[in-house]
Amino acid sequence: MSTSLNLGGEGVSLGLLAAGLIFLYGVWLGRRDTGWRAAQGVLGAVVLGGVLPFFLAQFAPVLFSSDSRSLTSLFLLTAVNIAGVLVAFLPWLVAGNWLEILRRDGPRV
Repeated sequence: MSTSLNLGGEGVSLGLLAAGLIFLYGVWLGRRDTGWRAAQGVLGAVVLGGVLPFFLAQFAPVLFSSDSRSLTSLFLLTAVNIAGVLVAFLPWLVAGNWLEILRRDGPRV
């Protein structure tokens, strides 16, 4: 069985990039403390996104029947793939939220 639960490598790399970029943006605005909190939030989303697929993978043999041609198995596989993509996008969603907070507060004078 091959699913896209294997998105961990790219998801973690892009999540670390998002955390670094939001931290740098906070430093550039002169709000290092808020930038650090934002980076920690994004890293928390990366950890959540990295742990959740492992929990899904533990239940995959129970959810999927041995007959890969069954319609129920196809629907479950599609749902797991969609959930994997959404979880991989979670750190960028958190970073976007923090970006809006940093922009609203503006640079420190």
